[in-house]
Amino acid sequence: MKYYFEGAISCKAILEGKKRKSHTLYVDRNKRTKDFSYIIHLAKKENVEVRFLDRNEIDEMATGKSHGGMLLACEERSFPALGEKIHGYIAYLDGLEDPYNLGSICRTLYASGAQALILPKRDWKEAEPVILRASAGAYEKLDIYFIDKEEELIDYIQTNHIPLYCAHRKEAKGLYAVHFPQDFCLAIGGAMRGLSSLITKNSTQNVVIEYGREYRNALDSASAVAVFSFEILRQKKEG
Repeated sequence: MKYYFEGAISCKAILEGKKRKSHTLYVDRNKRTKDFSYIIHLAKKENVEVRFLDRNEIDEMATGKSHGGMLLACEERSFPALGEKIHGYIAYLDGLEDPYNLGSICRTLYASGAQALILPKRDWKEAEPVILRASAGAYEKLDIYFIDKEEELIDYIQTNHIPLYCAHRKEAKGLYAVHFPQDFCLAIGGAMRGLSSLITKNSTQNVVIEYGREYRNALDSASAVAVFSFEILRQKKEG
């Protein structure tokens, strides 16, 4: 089955990411920019057909009007199973329901240098155009793994001796008092229900974001990921 992705950012990310097979790039024949030329070059390099159409033809194919004169027809992305040890910063996110939040989280993780994202298995295919645009293309570049059950994650990190840090208040250290190792997994749950007992039971260290005032409500997942991820990047840069 073919899926259509709209806009230069999404099309470029898919062609650069090489995580799915692309078939045809549709381009407004009257629009020429450096970005368009680069994307056309990428498509030809990957043996993807390039078709130049009138704007009204692209409008008829697109679901909206924000395509900017470019569409890419692709196949479904395949996601690998957890296998060999992943080195670096791995994020495990539970409780995600909104594709815009997932897109924002992917953008943050990719920008901050995270190596991979692990998610509970869910069919996001219909929402991928939204996720890809919300992530500014990062969704297609970030390594993403889906697990059927949490036991898979626990088995994976234990087998590969990867410490698990949980965003969980019980017996937690403040984020800025924790020094993250080279290889680790950070687990963050949704603002409403947090992480499961199975995950927290296997925590190497619970970590809490310290606030600037008394406030008992949790940050939303996207904000929490941003705070953690850029503190992790700061530590990495400082060595």
